[in-house]
Amino acid sequence: MSSCPSSAISRGSSNTPAISPTGTSLVLPARHPGDHNPASAATGAPEFTQGNNIQQHQDLLESAAKFPKQEINGWEHPDLCSPSKQLKNVSTSTKEISRWARSSSTGLKVNSNIRLLESVFYLTQVVTSTAPHPDHIIAMIRVHDALADLLLVLPKNIFPFLVQNSVPFADELCPRRGASLSARFGSTLHDLRTSIRSGLQVLKAMILDYTSEVVPQGGGIHEITKYLLKYIMSLQDNGSSLKIILVSDEQEGETLQDIVSTLICHLEIMLEKESRRYQDAGLKQMFLVNNVDFVLHQVEGSEIRYLLGDDWVLKHRDQLKDNISRFIDISWESVMYCFHVKNNKIPIFSRLPTVQIFNLEFEKTYWIQKTWKIENPLLRSIMRKSLSEKLVQAYSSYLENNKNKAPNLVKYTPQGLGALLSDLYEG
Repeated sequence: MSSCPSSAISRGSSNTPAISPTGTSLVLPARHPGDHNPASAATGAPEFTQGNNIQQHQDLLESAAKFPKQEINGWEHPDLCSPSKQLKNVSTSTKEISRWARSSSTGLKVNSNIRLLESVFYLTQVVTSTAPHPDHIIAMIRVHDALADLLLVLPKNIFPFLVQNSVPFADELCPRRGASLSARFGSTLHDLRTSIRSGLQVLKAMILDYTSEVVPQGGGIHEITKYLLKYIMSLQDNGSSLKIILVSDEQEGETLQDIVSTLICHLEIMLEKESRRYQDAGLKQMFLVNNVDFVLHQVEGSEIRYLLGDDWVLKHRDQLKDNISRFIDISWESVMYCFHVKNNKIPIFSRLPTVQIFNLEFEKTYWIQKTWKIENPLLRSIMRKSLSEKLVQAYSSYLENNKNKAPNLVKYTPQGLGALLSDLYEG
């Protein structure tokens, strides 16, 4: 897998909170741009713990440890399952207040809408006071947008009415607090921005430290790969708002490009680690081929490509070619061995003719890989072509150069061999 950018591997930060995250559910992102749905807000967040160094996250992760099973509405936390609903209520209430503030009848239901705004402040405070869960980030960005927009509407349409009618709005909005309306807005928006930035740090740590109970059968695409690319698309869809959030509060924050690059970098490190769990060396390479291809095609087919740049795309194309070449060399080594090395290097076959050894080795390898799957049809075609060019050509050359050696043992014609290879990797 590709290496991280130099700024992406930093595990420590003097001002980064250490968070105890929980797990994730995974939803397949679409294969084409425009077909995906942004990741929705989900339930749950673990207890928030303030720390001085991101390296502390390893100990904090142990309580959650693993991503839980898939849930319809996102990541589930066993102890707290209301933040997503709270964020949904905040969003709905904010839109209702905004519609009222823009209407011609703003003099009606003033007190009820002021109290509704108070509940918005309260629910947002509840959500942001707990550990920021990555699957809530998109909903938080939208709530931040809605509140920021509302802050522009209220002074223009509502404050003149309140002043004119001497409505005690300060007491209604800020009971026992003595804070101004603008201060409440400012504090709430600041808390949302802090939670959003911290939640992205949590996601980086979760991906980097993730270990699944089982790896995909047949070297398929990892569920976290699918989830993360969908998540990144959602960040891109909300990129304009996120850029403002990342550079606000006079902090030297990351850019959206930094975040996306680091998330993919951490994914690649995780995938390399997960690939080592396959006992078959060829299956390990198949796993890397499938996942590198998925990431590459998702990036190439979306606006993320322009965020990461052409150099990133070219680098990962070369990486995919290398993975395909390594897969063929490793997984078909015993078959190709028949044509290049003396038979006595394989003691159990030392007395068999080369073509008979080839038959045995080919059939063993073929039927093992018959259960392996390449999900992308185009990649499957490329893999078959690359394998056929190498194996069928070597087989044809051997038969041509050894016409008089045990012709009765020749079981496959070059054409028949190619036909068999064309059926591989369907799963």
